[in-house]
Order: sequence, then structure tokens, then C-alpha cells
Amino acid sequence: MSSSSGPDRERGEPSLDLEEVEEAEAILAEQPPQAEAALGEETTAKKSGWVTAAWALPGGVWLGFFLIAPLIFIVLVSFWTYEQGAKSGFQIDWTLQNYSSIIHDTVYWDNMLTSFWTSLIAVAACLLLGFPVAYFLALKVQSLKWQIALFIVALAPFWTSFLTRSIAWTYPLMGREGALNRIIPGSPIESLGCSTLSVRLAMIQLYILFMITPLFFTLSQVDRAALEAARDLGGSWWKTFREVIVPQAAPGAVIGSIFVFVLTMGDYSTVRVIGCNKIASVGTIVNSNIELAVNYPRGAASAVLLVLALIAGVFIITRFSNLREEL
Repeated sequence: MSSSSGPDRERGEPSLDLEEVEEAEAILAEQPPQAEAALGEETTAKKSGWVTAAWALPGGVWLGFFLIAPLIFIVLVSFWTYEQGAKSGFQIDWTLQNYSSIIHDTVYWDNMLTSFWTSLIAVAACLLLGFPVAYFLALKVQSLKWQIALFIVALAPFWTSFLTRSIAWTYPLMGREGALNRIIPGSPIESLGCSTLSVRLAMIQLYILFMITPLFFTLSQVDRAALEAARDLGGSWWKTFREVIVPQAAPGAVIGSIFVFVLTMGDYSTVRVIGCNKIASVGTIVNSNIELAVNYPRGAASAVLLVLALIAGVFIITRFSNLREEL
């Protein structure tokens, strides 16, 4: 290509002729189609986002109406004023008295601590007792048909209602005249009656499947090739279990622990039935504020503090495993 002459050329500075300018314009003319293609990809991404939002909308509305809205309403009621004798039990006058009275209530916090320890015991017991069951079903039973059949057998007690199982646990097994005291020689053991021990034993039996189920499905996804490789490399059963199985089962253990912790921490029906109305928990206190005292603001404040305790407990449990990376 030629260059135009002139003062610029004499000074040795480059200059463009008409052909070079036209060539540059042709190159620039090729950019809009690429930009339009990029814009098309962005439009497609936006359409995909709208489709995903449309799919999530029904579930979001359901959760918002049945979960988020009641929680918001409970928080609002907790700041309202209790009015004795009123039909609704409260009036909409904002106050912090409900929280102040609970914070200074040692009975509430003693029962909160007792419920917390009961939940921790239930989580630990369900994990220790449920892990061997899930391990056997997932890794020792080779046939999928037998896995499903045995899992249904383990699920069988849950075909009855929760209240029926609680009552069945209370009277035939526990109590002074229950089966356990009849089997054990000597005088009846009072702690097997309407006691905290009975409540904790019942909770372990009632909620253990919530630990077995996530453990079973997590252990079912353990790579058999990794187990064979560990054995070929000379790893013992214990080392293979510790280095291969436990890390892969950790998400299931965390999910099961969350289920058991949340369900047992706020449970009041099991405490009332198994404890024969003699054992209290933070759940029974919330229930008594609503049913007996008809003090909705104080009951709502008690429930809000219980929810905060549950959130703290779940946060502590999730620190033991990074679910996002391991699932």
C-alpha cells in the first residue's frame, strides 16, 4: 500500500491513504455482528433466568405464605402488649416488656438449657446408633431390591402417627409397670417412669430415622472404586473407614444432625406425653403461654428466642462440614 506525500511524509511520520482508511472501516464494520451475537447470548441468558424464576415462583409463594409470613407475624406479636381478659389476649401497643420478662425468667433459661442438652444427647445417640444401620444398608447389602426392602422395614414404625408411637412407647415399655421394669430384676426403676431419661430415650427412638435416611443416601453414593483402591494400597478397614467413608458421609451426618436437633429442641408433645405433664421443656413453656395463660405476646417472644437458639445451634453444626463443597 502507498502512502501520501506531504509535510508529514517529509518528517518521517506515517500517514494513511484512502485504501488503508477503507480497510480500517471494513474491519470496524465487522464488529456489529459480533456485538449482536453477544447481545443475543445475553438475551438468551435473561430469558433463561426468567424461566428459572417462573419455575421457582410457586415454591417461593408456598414458603413465603406458610413459613416466612408466620415467622414475621410471630415477631410482630412478640412486641405487642398483653391485655388480660381481652378476646384476642393482646392489644397492638408496642413494648419490650415481653422480652424483658423472659430474659429475667430463670425458669425459661433453665428449661432452654435442659432442652439444648436433650437435643445434643439425641443427636449423638441417633448418630451412633443410626450410622451402623445406614452403613449396613448402603455398603453391605449389595442388592438394590434388598436395600429398598430393608429400608422400608426400618421405615415401618413411621407409618403410624407420632402421637400413637409416643403413647405406645410410654405405657407398654416405660413406667413402673412397663416392660423394661418387668424385665429388670429388683424394685422398679423410677427413672424409667415419667422422667427426663424416659423423654430422651423416646426422642432417640422417635427421631432416629431422620438420621438414618440422609446417612443412607449419602453412603449409597460412596465410590466403590475408591474403597477397592484403598484396600489395594494396603489400607486397613479402620483407615479406609476413616479416610474414605467418613469424609463422604459427613454431609449426611450434618443434615441428619440438623433434623434431629431442630425437631427435638422445639418438641413439646413428646415431653408432655412421655413426661406425664411432670417434665418441662422450652417447648412446653411456649405452649403453656399460648394454651393456659392465653398470653400470645409472651408466647411469641418465647418462640422467637427459641428460633434464635435453633439458628445458633444449626450454625454450630454446619461448621463441622462444608455442605456446599461436599454435596
